[in-house]
Amino acid sequence: MTRYQHLAALLAQRIEQGLYQTGERLPSVRTLSQEHGVSISTVQQAYHVLESQQLILPQPRFGYYVAPRKAHPPVPGLTRPAQRPVEIS
Repeated sequence: MTRYQHLAALLAQRIEQGLYQTGERLPSVRTLSQEHGVSISTVQQAYHVLESQQLILPQPRFGYYVAPRKAHPPVPGLTRPAQRPVEIS
């Protein structure tokens, strides 16, 4: 796994765990670069991966924000056919 993939997976996990809430601004590219000891282009690639997964949204000149989660359709209830007594011979 490359560095940017590892960073993208880490950030995705934090979003899924709720450490970053919907609409919350993510750390800047420079901040993440310094915190994780990677280049700015590595962070940009990681953010691009998260953007393609629709987990984050870019706001030009303002940074990256956690995207609203798509509501999952409700799970349909399970149905069973009516059970009738069966004669066994």
